[in-house]
Amino acid sequence: MIRKYIALLRMKYVEMLAYRLATIVWMTGAIVQPLITMVVWMNIDPSQSDAFIFYFMAVIFVERMTSAWDVWELDHEIRDGTFSNYIIRPLHPIHWAIAENIVYKVLFLVILVPIWTVAALFVPALRFDVTGGQALLFLTAVLVGAALRFLLSYACGLLGFWITKVTAVYSLLEVISLFLSGRIAPLSMLPPLLQQWSVFLPFRYMIGFPIDIITGAINQKEIMTGFWIAFIWVVLFIIAVQWLWKAGLKKNQAVGG
Repeated sequence: MIRKYIALLRMKYVEMLAYRLATIVWMTGAIVQPLITMVVWMNIDPSQSDAFIFYFMAVIFVERMTSAWDVWELDHEIRDGTFSNYIIRPLHPIHWAIAENIVYKVLFLVILVPIWTVAALFVPALRFDVTGGQALLFLTAVLVGAALRFLLSYACGLLGFWITKVTAVYSLLEVISLFLSGRIAPLSMLPPLLQQWSVFLPFRYMIGFPIDIITGAINQKEIMTGFWIAFIWVVLFIIAVQWLWKAGLKKNQAVGG
């Protein structure tokens, strides 16, 4: 399996280079919304400007490192029939998607870390001091968030076996996530009821949870509880993907592929 993944990573890397301009445009376009939101909050409460700068720059970093786009690819491939090419291959199609995610996330990391480092030299608000344990928990939370977003996106994409335009379903979830993941505002600024909901829903653990760890907004007990809830959602999403895949194959075969 390791050799297969090495081969997949090489293929996806070459593919990424072929579309590098589109990749850069897509990546830079995704930072606009957090920057606009940051400016809005800085105008609302100028006394918290430094905190907002750090928070929304962290949103950009975490959002890119956990981003998922498989629902759009699956929606297109299932509708035009090209997904059948993956079905007949011995390796599960999800491995191709995972390899693609890894390649793009490494690219994001290579670009974002130097940018943050240089920016921190000129913007004191971007400087932070964390312990090794805190950094490890943050990175672990980012990986968990990436897994959650990937699995949710892939599960929604597999719905394409039954319904058209599954991207509409995913877009609705993205609107909910915009508020409950911490992208539109720090979770601590949400109404109490939404804060309570966010603890038990998966969206918080995709973006807001890692940021709360790195900013020290939550204590050790809340961190451990958060990881347990996130782990439960990961397991549920894995089960959902497996079920949708098997059921989708049966439907695909029933209609003649």
